[in-house]
Amino acid sequence: MKRKSFFRKFLACAAGTATMISCIAAGTVANVPITAAADSNYAEALKLSLYFYDANQCGSEVEDNPLTWRSNCHTYDGEADLNSAVGLSSSSKSFIMNANGGSSKVDVSGGYHDAGDHIKFTKTMGFSMTSLAWSYYSYPEAYESTGSKEHLMYILKNNADYFMKVTYLDGNDVVAYCYQVAGEGEDHSNWAPPEDQKMNRTTYWADSSHPDGCSAGLMSSCLSATSIIFKDAAPDYAAECLKYAKALEVFANKYPQPGTDGYGNMYQNSNDSNDERAFAELWRVLAENNGKLPASYNPTYKRTGNGCYNNSIYDYDKYTWDKLWSGYAALLTECGYDTNTYIEEMKFEMNNQGGLSSSSYNGNGWGASRYNCALQMLATHIGKATNDNSYYEAAKYQMDYLLGNNPTGYNFIVGYGDKWPTHIHHRAANPGVGDPEKNTEAKYTLFGALIGGPDSSGNYQDHENSYQFTEPALDYNGCFALAIAPLVEKYGGDVSVADRVIKNASEIDENFNFNIWGGNPEPTEPTTEPATEPVTEPITEPVTEPVTEPVTDPTEPVTDLPTDPTEPVTDPNLPEASRYGDVDCDGGISVNDIVALNMYLLDTNANTPNVSQQGLANADVEKDGRIDLSDSAKLVNYLAEMIPESELGKANN
Repeated sequence: MKRKSFFRKFLACAAGTATMISCIAAGTVANVPITAAADSNYAEALKLSLYFYDANQCGSEVEDNPLTWRSNCHTYDGEADLNSAVGLSSSSKSFIMNANGGSSKVDVSGGYHDAGDHIKFTKTMGFSMTSLAWSYYSYPEAYESTGSKEHLMYILKNNADYFMKVTYLDGNDVVAYCYQVAGEGEDHSNWAPPEDQKMNRTTYWADSSHPDGCSAGLMSSCLSATSIIFKDAAPDYAAECLKYAKALEVFANKYPQPGTDGYGNMYQNSNDSNDERAFAELWRVLAENNGKLPASYNPTYKRTGNGCYNNSIYDYDKYTWDKLWSGYAALLTECGYDTNTYIEEMKFEMNNQGGLSSSSYNGNGWGASRYNCALQMLATHIGKATNDNSYYEAAKYQMDYLLGNNPTGYNFIVGYGDKWPTHIHHRAANPGVGDPEKNTEAKYTLFGALIGGPDSSGNYQDHENSYQFTEPALDYNGCFALAIAPLVEKYGGDVSVADRVIKNASEIDENFNFNIWGGNPEPTEPTTEPATEPVTEPITEPVTEPVTEPVTDPTEPVTDLPTDPTEPVTDPNLPEASRYGDVDCDGGISVNDIVALNMYLLDTNANTPNVSQQGLANADVEKDGRIDLSDSAKLVNYLAEMIPESELGKANN
């Protein structure tokens, strides 16, 4: 797996070198003029926030994500045993085994860890990713102006791949799906980074005998929303997402009972799944109609009074993984359905939850920041629908508070600005603690994580064991996306600040290519591997054929790779090699050395500053007196573990 992953990553990187250089020169990311307060750079906050999802990615492809400190984890999830699964009937188990060639082992690897722990809930994944997709659906310019669109799509696709992989269909009907991996006790008793957790983890399933209309509805909403985002870039993939979304919506409507197994004390369902099913229906109709509601749309659930739908009173609450009605009202308003009615519902929801002002922070509830962001979402939707700027100003005040304009001076998006909490309750970023009471500073900066933050009194405890203050979670960042995107579009920000942070952060690979996800994958076999098997014999000829792996445009492979230079480097002052292959002279050998070498080869000036004289000496891994693509190819073979390092600097006979 490592060899395949590296080779794929290198091909995309090497093929894109020519394009990369021109993009750097042209400046592909436009800066948004700053009109916000000096201490609030909304563009920076949005761009950084996406990296939290990368920190919580799970599975066998993590080593290929943009974070340098994360590696593959919970690979045992790829061989989950149905014999120990919770919630499967014997008939469902038999169907899944037949689909897997008779094996009781199933692949439920991938997806995203929930929070500071490593449990995987499709419910919180579904909520968070629906919210993330919604933020782009409503405010695409915020992502495009900050250069974040491809990162967002990369995250959404990783999640959608997982949802479709763990859902088993018989035609267009759901037989069963895995809605949770790992239980509260087995996970929370082990404070260790996910890479070190090797135990087999319990899997929880929904089928007709053990339904869960709540998780099915949220998974359906997520896949429909993702389908909308991918409809232009990858229409076949969008169609497959919608296929699974429809099947899960049908399942939720046929078996609406909320599930109970596995959730423990964390994400217990409410008494019904009506809001999840209403949300799923709305997103499915949007996906079927190119992101718009048809004039004939007649929703199953309609507002019939304050906090009432279909004449039933619900325990209305902030937009969360289990309380979707306020989000439902906001989306209906945005799409132009009976706007006056649903504007009134949003106002009612806001007032019922303490409202938003331009002078005091609303910090109610455990992990108050996510609830605050949910209210900001309502405020900006009301402001947009009514042209009342006071709602935007209220949202702006609340966001400024979270971004450092508060008595503590902390920015509650980790890595944003110049002061943020460092004692984060997160096992990956803060590994090896053992006892959270030790209150150790996090080993890695958890860039982009929205943590719980202060309460309504402004109290905050920067302590690992103060979960309500210092723990991040998927649903927190989902609400944050819906809160920050409209502020980027309205007030702007300077994305160059985020770019500098990313460039200087040791935890982030600034050159990561988010386009490697590709074009039109199969629904149950995510396209994370190259179309062909990697080269198993050392490469001896320069690469002259265009690379067919999509890089920046799936339909336009890069064909202007450099030709092989024929003139050797003859500088008499060239030093002896310090370590063959270390082109960038950082003491190690990595894909960065291949990128540096290819950039050198693309430059017609042999004295290019991209590679030092020492780097040139180290680059001659063929030891033939010239620097060319044969040296690059040999480095590929070494990093793909096809040849040992002893072959570098060894002349070919």
